[in-house]
Amino acid sequence: MIEGQKQYVLKHTLLFIFLIAVVNAFSQTDSTKKIKAPKHYFTPTLFSDYYTTPQKNLDQRFRKGTEDLAIRKRLENYQYSQLVGGFYFPIITKDYDHADGSTGNFHLLGTGSYMMAMPRFGGTSNHNLLKASIGIRGIYNSGRKGIWFADISPFMSTDLSAHSNTAYRWGGTFLYDYMANPYLSFRFGVTRTFVLGNRNFLPYFGIRIGRLDKIYLSMQFPRNVTFSFPMGRFLRGSIYFKPMGGLFNMANNDSIYTKNKDNTILYGRYELISGFRLDANFNKHVSVFVSTGFTGVKYLSFFSETENKNNRLVLNDFYHEKISRGLFVDVGFTIRIGRAKSIYNNYNLYETFNLNSTIDVGDNNTNTGDGNIPNQTKNKEKSNLKIKDVQDLIEAQDLY
Repeated sequence: MIEGQKQYVLKHTLLFIFLIAVVNAFSQTDSTKKIKAPKHYFTPTLFSDYYTTPQKNLDQRFRKGTEDLAIRKRLENYQYSQLVGGFYFPIITKDYDHADGSTGNFHLLGTGSYMMAMPRFGGTSNHNLLKASIGIRGIYNSGRKGIWFADISPFMSTDLSAHSNTAYRWGGTFLYDYMANPYLSFRFGVTRTFVLGNRNFLPYFGIRIGRLDKIYLSMQFPRNVTFSFPMGRFLRGSIYFKPMGGLFNMANNDSIYTKNKDNTILYGRYELISGFRLDANFNKHVSVFVSTGFTGVKYLSFFSETENKNNRLVLNDFYHEKISRGLFVDVGFTIRIGRAKSIYNNYNLYETFNLNSTIDVGDNNTNTGDGNIPNQTKNKEKSNLKIKDVQDLIEAQDLY
């Protein structure tokens, strides 16, 4: 890790420690005071992860008539790292009791995230590209078969290392989740995403087979394919495939593009990664994960801001290149603050939480994990888990 990246990681870590300390200070209360029952199923949540790949030489192959050999020579080689952080918090939670005895609920969440993308080329100056978003999402769980999900995430993109224009874009996902039973669900909708290194409007469709608190296979296009399995009460492993990428404003101070003398160009990246992820859910407040594997299909692209000024669909690049496969490492954590209403054995709410984690805040295709959903275990562990959840339920009923 180079010195600049170390500084960003250190600043990021200190910021989260400060936030946790502030929240903890305000959460302290006199033991003689009545503790209010939680109003929400979701709690204020902070998350972060760091992803990195090794340096690679650029491919020698070009599309005839479109690539400029001088650009490849100027770039020389390529290495990529990113630091992602974010949060979500409940604004409104409403429960609805139906005549058949089922209970539905509506959740309105405020969201925010940032990504520091750090592409490194051997022949250019360093670029630290910021993408920051503030958004909102609503989830309506009918309590029966259906769950509606809507997310909108406006964001800005700029280059912090040199003068560049600031772009304002938005990503969003709208879908319907049909849960036939706890072992089977389907999702249908549409998404506006930049994860594929361009601006794409795509259909969203998915299927999950298996219970979320046991072993399951989830295939969610264009987000991920995941085979997930419990490894005891606190650990969960998963084998997965998913795209990683984004579109960022980058200063043209290295004169990568000279045709229109743009002071800003667009940098797009796309990777299809496959690997193993281990989540450790220490308690209902803290989760960490570590993941590693291979990045196989890997591209970088550059786009002219001027040439795409009036382009409302997929952007046209002036240069792109395929990168050879390699390893990646991804580590992160999630912190949930405060108490929430119990969701124990409520599979509609399990599905609601999985929707919220699968479709990440900020359109970065990261995943906070499902630490809210307890692993279903056997024998003694199962008995202990039930006792623990009953204790959580008692807390939620405000018996103080």
